[in-house]
Amino acid sequence: MTRFLTIVSLAVAGCGGLSAQITMGDASRGEQLVRDRGCVSCHKLNGAGGNKASDLTTRRSRNFTPADLAGVLWSHPPSAWVPAGAQPPGTSALSPAEGADLFAFFASRRYFDPLGDAKRGRRVFTSKHCSTCHGITERIAKDAPAVVAWRSLRDPIGLARDLWNCKAAMDPAYEKKGVHYPRLTAGEMNDLLIYLDNLVGIRSKEPKFELVAGDSGRAEFQSLQCDSCHKDKRALDKRTDPISLAEVQAMMWNHVLTTPRTRSAVNYDEMAGLVGYLWSLEPRGDPHRGELAFAKKGCAACHSDSAKDAPVLSERDLSPVSLISAVSKHGPAMRAEMKTKSLAWPRIGRSEIADMAAYLRTRQPSAPKQVAAR
Repeated sequence: MTRFLTIVSLAVAGCGGLSAQITMGDASRGEQLVRDRGCVSCHKLNGAGGNKASDLTTRRSRNFTPADLAGVLWSHPPSAWVPAGAQPPGTSALSPAEGADLFAFFASRRYFDPLGDAKRGRRVFTSKHCSTCHGITERIAKDAPAVVAWRSLRDPIGLARDLWNCKAAMDPAYEKKGVHYPRLTAGEMNDLLIYLDNLVGIRSKEPKFELVAGDSGRAEFQSLQCDSCHKDKRALDKRTDPISLAEVQAMMWNHVLTTPRTRSAVNYDEMAGLVGYLWSLEPRGDPHRGELAFAKKGCAACHSDSAKDAPVLSERDLSPVSLISAVSKHGPAMRAEMKTKSLAWPRIGRSEIADMAAYLRTRQPSAPKQVAAR
């Protein structure tokens, strides 16, 4: 299995702004790519495949950031991604589009959501008055579809869109029942979705996830006047913790309370862009910790001296195209070179990839200053 290719594509997602990395991603194509790259020799997909590792399609919260997941995957032993004596499958470098598809696949399986609990989610469904209008299998209120009919329940982007657009229908419904519009935290949203996701009639539906570049989402962020509130100390790019999908969905729901009645409805593509932009705001790593990790993991032994064969990483383009293509292409050779030098494959902990990327950025040469013509 060419696990290294999967590792690198996700490592890139955690090394900087996703708006720069992800152009377009689709979970169904990502799942097919996992099959084509031979990952099923170790992992199961929907119960079928190898018995050496976990089922990659099991939907449970793992509370990873993209960089966290990259560290976990990187730390797999090299024998797991290139079996001894075997020609690694899928030796061609991953394209940016393939990296985006893999990212979408893991996102659709809730790898980046906080830890949650279905029992708590059931209580949320009742305490937040969802159950007063929405039955699980049958319609209770005239205009409230049963949960099993929610088309977007396994589509995080579609659900975020629906939560944003539902104000017109929800306002009179809550007013009629004499209850206040309930706010949901990211944890409560995740608990609720885990509870609903495990219901009969829901868990058999195929997960969907599509993500587009964050550049278009920045325009949508401004168009919806989000920046009128999220500025200065409340600016989202000043957060110290990443924004999970569950938090994005909670944001869409809670903003019903604060957004003017004249706000515009959004379509699927607009919400996909907005989510891409919000994820591009993932906090960067710590350069000081990254410098320590870069030395401790032995990276500096090969990648700090331009006289050696290994590239000086601080002088390289850290864009997704460069990292995905270079490392997925040269990974097997890198492993072989380390073996000749009796170097163990370095295990990288959660967030260390982001920290090292932040450190390497501080070592990049500054652009030459422009000298004014006389």
